[in-house]
Amino acid sequence: MILASLLLPMAVAAIVFLIQRVRLPVFLAIMATVVVYGIAADMTFDSVGKAFGLGFTAALEQTGLLVVAGALVGGLVLRTPLGTGTSAAAGLVAGLGASAPAGLALLQPAGQDAPRRALGLALTLLAVAALLAPSPLAVAAASVMKAGLWSGFMLALPVTAVAVALGWWHVARQVPSQPTEGQLSWAWLCIGIPLGLLFLQSVAQMPSEPLGRGGAREFYIGISRPLMLTAIAVTLAVLFARRWEPSVLAGRSWAPLLLAVGASGGLARVFDETGMSELLAEYALHPRYGVLTPFLAAAIVKTMQGNSLTAVLTASGMVEPMLPALGLDSASGRAIAAAAVGAGSMAICHVNDPFFWIAAHMGRLSPGRALYVISLGSAVMAIGALIVIAAIRQFI
Repeated sequence: MILASLLLPMAVAAIVFLIQRVRLPVFLAIMATVVVYGIAADMTFDSVGKAFGLGFTAALEQTGLLVVAGALVGGLVLRTPLGTGTSAAAGLVAGLGASAPAGLALLQPAGQDAPRRALGLALTLLAVAALLAPSPLAVAAASVMKAGLWSGFMLALPVTAVAVALGWWHVARQVPSQPTEGQLSWAWLCIGIPLGLLFLQSVAQMPSEPLGRGGAREFYIGISRPLMLTAIAVTLAVLFARRWEPSVLAGRSWAPLLLAVGASGGLARVFDETGMSELLAEYALHPRYGVLTPFLAAAIVKTMQGNSLTAVLTASGMVEPMLPALGLDSASGRAIAAAAVGAGSMAICHVNDPFFWIAAHMGRLSPGRALYVISLGSAVMAIGALIVIAAIRQFI
């Protein structure tokens, strides 16, 4: 397991090298790296193949369909980006939805010809999804930590604001501005309605079941499945286009990103099979670290395994029994611990996360450049959020 963790940065470097130097497509570069990584990590051929296949199909099911939907809607009706303020607002709304990668996939048209806005939107979405309820990440952290959702929400507001501000600051330093003007029209309902349904799914899945139980809950969850959202988005786009454009619908411009999303899901599943994320996270479980403990546990799992929800659940489950030793056993302390886990789940977003490839595509970044802008940006936001959380702890 230790060997597998040491091999991870080498795998990331290999993927970047194969794409930028050898000129392999992202899918082939990740696939080749997975095979070599699995052998080097002493995994069996069967376990590598099964893990990659399961991760690949899961990523395509959860995010891939919406990659296609976002690309088709952009080709049919949404050919101009959103403005800066509207992009930030879109990232906020999408971050509260049931899935950050799914929301970003739908918002692909928002960043056309405006990489800085696209990347600012992506980092906004990442921060909101990690910290603010009713995002599944924030709800999961609060549930496992036995923290109040309302107190957690109020505590997370300033933390999220600082994280988002740092994300935009980081992007502004790395990516030049574009003269392209943003435009908001009724056609954005093609994206707005599916995003609204993702938000309803988040609310419906909350433990308190505020939208009802049984059939009502199943309805909200079912109508916000990727297949339903794709059908709604594409149908609305065809209606708003007011003309039949079979050439756009038959296009394959989305195929490389779709394969990259699937391959990154497979890579994450292979990394997860080694068990290295949980093993390394255990080294962060020390009472001396205080609020740093939940943050580090979540950040380690996120970096190693790639899935933010898994990072939140794993870190929260590890840390909750030791909250009294950490001095975080009060109501406010549990809310602080939940926020720290959420902050840690932001970092580090890299090649084993479908979100990374969608954001890199929207920002027109090479993998190496994306590591510097997106991955480093996620780390900057996470550390900034941790500092604010630590400061708040001194006053409550």
